[in-house]
Amino acid sequence: MRYVASEDTSRYIRRSDAVMLTLVCGVVITVAAGFARGVWLPNLHNGLLALSFAAVGGYVLHQQPRNRCGWAFVATGLVEAVMFLGRQIGHDPIPDTSPWWGWLGVWPLVVGLALVTLSVILFPDGSLPSPGWRWVILGGAALTVTIAVIAALWPVGEAASGVTTPHPFTIAGTGTAIHVWDIAARTTYVLFQVVWLIAVIARWRASGRVVRRQLAVVGAAVAISLVALAGGLAMWGSPTAGVLAACLVPLAAGWTIVHRQYLATHSALTWLSRRSDDDAALPSELAEAIADALAAEHVTVWARRGDRYHAVGLWPEPAETIVPVNSVDRDGLGHHPTETLRDIARGEVELGAVVVDRTVPLSRHDERLLDSFCSQAALILAHLMASAAATGQPTNRRVDRLTPRELEVLDLMAQGLTNAAICEQLHLSVKTVEPAVSSIFTKLEMPPGRESNRRVLAVLAYLSHQRSTSIDA
Repeated sequence: MRYVASEDTSRYIRRSDAVMLTLVCGVVITVAAGFARGVWLPNLHNGLLALSFAAVGGYVLHQQPRNRCGWAFVATGLVEAVMFLGRQIGHDPIPDTSPWWGWLGVWPLVVGLALVTLSVILFPDGSLPSPGWRWVILGGAALTVTIAVIAALWPVGEAASGVTTPHPFTIAGTGTAIHVWDIAARTTYVLFQVVWLIAVIARWRASGRVVRRQLAVVGAAVAISLVALAGGLAMWGSPTAGVLAACLVPLAAGWTIVHRQYLATHSALTWLSRRSDDDAALPSELAEAIADALAAEHVTVWARRGDRYHAVGLWPEPAETIVPVNSVDRDGLGHHPTETLRDIARGEVELGAVVVDRTVPLSRHDERLLDSFCSQAALILAHLMASAAATGQPTNRRVDRLTPRELEVLDLMAQGLTNAAICEQLHLSVKTVEPAVSSIFTKLEMPPGRESNRRVLAVLAYLSHQRSTSIDA
């Protein structure tokens, strides 16, 4: 199987892994330094959030180095770790403790919530539910900057956070700043978590079965945190309960990612047990299994016969016949930014290729699954070429029964032409071509009722016959 990553891609992955590992280690060290000062229950949630977000983000980036959701998770963990350590030091400082520690433990709160919101919006593949969400992110960023600046310049959140170190700045207008912050901050906290729920709903409507399963779990965690936030603000006037419940969000996200990989692996290993009894349908059923396991938009299985590649398995079924490509044009397959190409081979013999079209790059786990599918595809293509139909003499030998006109029609079928295109090519009427096609199926002993599969099977038999004839010659 051929897959050669470009030097730029390999360099990016190595750099991404190094940066991710450094940030995750930094989070762990920072949280450990905070816990070294003891356990302070009102601050416990920040330490837990830091570890959970960093761990899940690190795992996602290990699998999918370009996933923006993973980077948002790691950034959230880093902010929470800094805030955790700052509050651990600032709530019970020793003499001569720098006031900057308490300052670091207060103002980043809104930044952490904004990053959680971004993580939910980008979950699970790092893309936006729709282009319109860019405006939501820009609006959230503006609110975040406004509230963060107020919290950084004036002592507006120290009392609620339990920090006792003095604020490092002395600026006039503290009373006004506290009044504005009380209104804006609490409204923004609620607004952010409402956006979480809306983002999950928007992603649900635009996604398939696999992503919906992931969203159902994360959506439940988001709903619980929203209820906890509303209850905490109503009963205690504090967002602590909602922020603590937010620990469920990264844990749920991490579980769904791991579970999704389990489901994909199970699908890759068991799809043959769910297939139909029609051997000719195997390539298309394989394409559907690949699409289901990898959440792909389109999958094409190409079979190589001589110097041509024929599309023998497609999901979903296209409206028009896919025209074969020659070996010179074969390198053009899979060169679209959203496509991934794998060769299908047995030993040194190349049998075809698989092209997967997915807007999100394949993760490392997905790459391994696709390699496994290609191994199965090699067995399937070899089986179809060895015995396209199992009864009587081999189907490729039955090609000798065809008349010159029927051979001419079958040759054009092998080139990917439809019946209408064959009529135009041979300057014949449809009343002449359609009986010839039916006669081909009859002489090749292919029963009616499965026209699309019979067409592929007839083409395979014809190509196998050509190959056998050239070898004998």
